[in-house]
Amino acid sequence: MTIVQKLDPERLKSSEFWEDAWFQAKENSIFKKKNKTMQDIVKHWNKRAENFTENVMSEKGKGRINKVIQWLEVQGVKLEGAKVLDIGAGPGPFSLAFAQKVEQVVALEPAENMAAFLKEKIQEGKITNIEVIQDTWEEIDLEANGLKGQFDLVFASMTPGINNWETIHKALQCSKKYCFISQFAGKRQSSIMEDLWQAVYGEEIPKWPAHVMFILNLLYSRGYQLEFSVWEEKREIETTVEEAVPFFINELQMFGKEEPYPEDSVRKFLEGRVQNGKLSHQMVSRLGKILIRL
Repeated sequence: MTIVQKLDPERLKSSEFWEDAWFQAKENSIFKKKNKTMQDIVKHWNKRAENFTENVMSEKGKGRINKVIQWLEVQGVKLEGAKVLDIGAGPGPFSLAFAQKVEQVVALEPAENMAAFLKEKIQEGKITNIEVIQDTWEEIDLEANGLKGQFDLVFASMTPGINNWETIHKALQCSKKYCFISQFAGKRQSSIMEDLWQAVYGEEIPKWPAHVMFILNLLYSRGYQLEFSVWEEKREIETTVEEAVPFFINELQMFGKEEPYPEDSVRKFLEGRVQNGKLSHQMVSRLGKILIRL
């Protein structure tokens, strides 16, 4: 006989419940830090910088950026004359897009290789309204950097810097009007990745954590006024094996696997999937975006 533990409905209204649920989900997920220091995490993103930049600055990536900015404008966010803080800016896809519409952008990015790409684009385009701060969101001193209460929009798209209530509250402290947070909404699947993982590691691929659910309910339970939307993205990819190997090595990094990566095993598996000289696969992601009105 299966015993089902009853959950008190009143607990679901408690922010403490959602904080603890989020913590437990991370502890049991692929993203458990395993005693990693902040420097280790930044080093990881420095290694991913080239592939990550290629992805977010692609035509597909630019389409996502336009979709998000249009959604913000539909919600009534006025960008003209605004000041924006971009938390975890990466190579700057959103910072560069915002700079065309707003008065000022402060881009916070700890990974040197990511920040270097953004700085290069700023120099090439002679852009004068983007300031880059190289620091982690967890460690930056808001007072010392003059960030508290200074922004019309605080923007955090898919950033690992938003990882508990403390980091969310820190973002809210910087905003006068709006705060935007987006995260995966429980799905990030590849038509090849599950079989590849089984073949290479001999085990089932870990589930992708649904972070946005915890963020949404944590904000709701604390009484914030917000808008929420979920969308799904599909990518049909056709490539060569040589191009696909670094792509899937990058996916192993995304799923928390550490070096050394089994490049020969990955290549051998992918070669077995080639048809007519090409490797075809599909990527599906489900994402959620939250706009908090202050």
